[in-house]
Amino acid sequence: MSDQVKNIGVSRAEVLATSAKILEKFGTPKIYADSVAESLVQAQEAGHASHGIIRLIEYTNSIEKKVIDPAAVPTIVRETGGTVVVDGHWGWGQIACKFAVEVAAKKAKEFGISAISISSCNHIGRLGEYIETLASMNLISMMWCNADPAVAAFGGKDRLFGTNPLAVGIPSNDVPVVIDLATAASAEGKLRVARANGSKIPLGTVIDKDGNESTNPDDFYTGGAILPFGGHKGYCVSLMIELLGGALSGNHPSMNAGYSHGYGTVLIAIDPDKFFGTGFFKDEISEATKAIRSTTPANPERPVLVPGDVENNERKKNKAAIQISEAIWSSIKELSA
Repeated sequence: MSDQVKNIGVSRAEVLATSAKILEKFGTPKIYADSVAESLVQAQEAGHASHGIIRLIEYTNSIEKKVIDPAAVPTIVRETGGTVVVDGHWGWGQIACKFAVEVAAKKAKEFGISAISISSCNHIGRLGEYIETLASMNLISMMWCNADPAVAAFGGKDRLFGTNPLAVGIPSNDVPVVIDLATAASAEGKLRVARANGSKIPLGTVIDKDGNESTNPDDFYTGGAILPFGGHKGYCVSLMIELLGGALSGNHPSMNAGYSHGYGTVLIAIDPDKFFGTGFFKDEISEATKAIRSTTPANPERPVLVPGDVENNERKKNKAAIQISEAIWSSIKELSA
């Protein structure tokens, strides 16, 4: 097992066209195929290969197994003031989330705060995409979802929780603060990428079926589990997402009898203009982030960053051509043939 990954540069246009072609090939209407492909390419550009085009392999398998209805249209099934329940009808999670973002923004502008949950929702991709969109509208946002069991409870070895990502978007006068993380030691997609590339993973990421820590990503896929990040503290955050994501969406916490599959998603948007004004808020955030970036680094070669800076740096690197693992791109080209 090697730690060396050979990347190649592929133009954005080719990655986008190839991705959309695959999605259409498997029955996705063109407008949805273009939208989902755009989400995957944006994740790839931001340096999150785990949520990039490698997902096309999983997605097309899910269509064939009737898990994803590629033509399903999300709808509002319950609405009370600033709260809305969206039914994704087991279509594309990205399409349901983009619809929820539109609803959340409109409600937040009206009521100051909105809370949207999404039921019957498939994989939603990179959460950072949605909170970045809301930040561009001068809205604060928080988003999370539960998912299929993959993560052990602190001290346990059985799969109980999803990787349960959490994201927070905070607008400023410059680039927004974008906090986006799995509450597991690793997103499952990163294990998928490591396995595809034949790479090892850090110790403390997964345990095998016997509960032993391992550096082999295959051990997760042969009955092991991912560990929560940050020990018992990360376990608590993951538990919060599992309970609130599962129950508020009607999709159930993943250890409950009623859970079958899917991503119980919650999105909250806040309009800072309803507090002390948008201008004041953004000035405050900008002053704080400037101070953080200006702090003296412990290592002069590694400046202090604000969440979102890494992704912005990756986008600059990928502007001329998107860097993709040669092994993964080969699989995607085969899928499109």
